[in-house]
Amino acid sequence: MLLATTYGLYRLLNPTLVEHLHDWLNTLTDTFERRLLQRALDWIDALGSARVGSILLVTAIYTGVLLTEGIGLWLRKTWAEWLTVIATASLIPFELWQLFFGHHHKPLAVLGATALNLVIVIYLVRLLRKGRRARSRSA
Repeated sequence: MLLATTYGLYRLLNPTLVEHLHDWLNTLTDTFERRLLQRALDWIDALGSARVGSILLVTAIYTGVLLTEGIGLWLRKTWAEWLTVIATASLIPFELWQLFFGHHHKPLAVLGATALNLVIVIYLVRLLRKGRRARSRSA
């Protein structure tokens, strides 16, 4: 999904494609679909190509990290296990920023998600340390 999203964002940097999407939008007969797509295209237009490019860069980096992590876990590499911990923990500062400075209607939900993420990170670190001790005893 992230690869498809990254590619889709890349394609949205092409103004000709966006123009074709606007033309295609005018051919739709279903008003609900037309309104939904019109809102999406308006939102993309409002972002501007520089911001879409920034989102594309972040999405591409995140996709690369997840692919690296997944392949490493599949190959049972210890570094991939630690990469999972780091990637999971890296979300906590963003969640805290959202909690304190974000404009949201459900701060308890954000707090709950942050607390759950922290518990998961602690669990993963303990699990990895336990596994490392077990491997060193057997060696």
